[in-house]
Amino acid sequence: MNKKSRTRLLIATGVIVVVFVIGVVFLIQKQGAYYRQVADLTSGQYDGKNVKVGGRVVRGTIARDEAGVHFTIQDLTGKTDTVKVTYSGQMPGTFEDGVDVVIVGKYAAADGVVSAEELQTKCPSKYEGKASPAAQTGQ
Repeated sequence: MNKKSRTRLLIATGVIVVVFVIGVVFLIQKQGAYYRQVADLTSGQYDGKNVKVGGRVVRGTIARDEAGVHFTIQDLTGKTDTVKVTYSGQMPGTFEDGVDVVIVGKYAAADGVVSAEELQTKCPSKYEGKASPAAQTGQ
């Protein structure tokens, strides 16, 4: 491989790496690498932006109407912060009072509402490992 070909290959590789890094940064900013807590929304920096938020559905707050489902979620870290959520998409079968959810949508600080486009439930008990029969009998 001559020097000119090697230089072209290095430049092409560099361009591909830069484009990949820019794409990853864009996706992380848009969706977030993880979800935020409800308490994080009070900082004001998320007003009018798409957010990914985790929380627990507050008992007795689920209401359904022609516009969809409205409910309130509470911070998962033990803080008392809450945020209202509106959602009109397909409901997961495990959605109910007290379940942990992750929502993605636009946050309106003035109303304290997230207009969710995505809703996922988390059911930790469903995914906990079961003890083997030998462990259950103490062998």
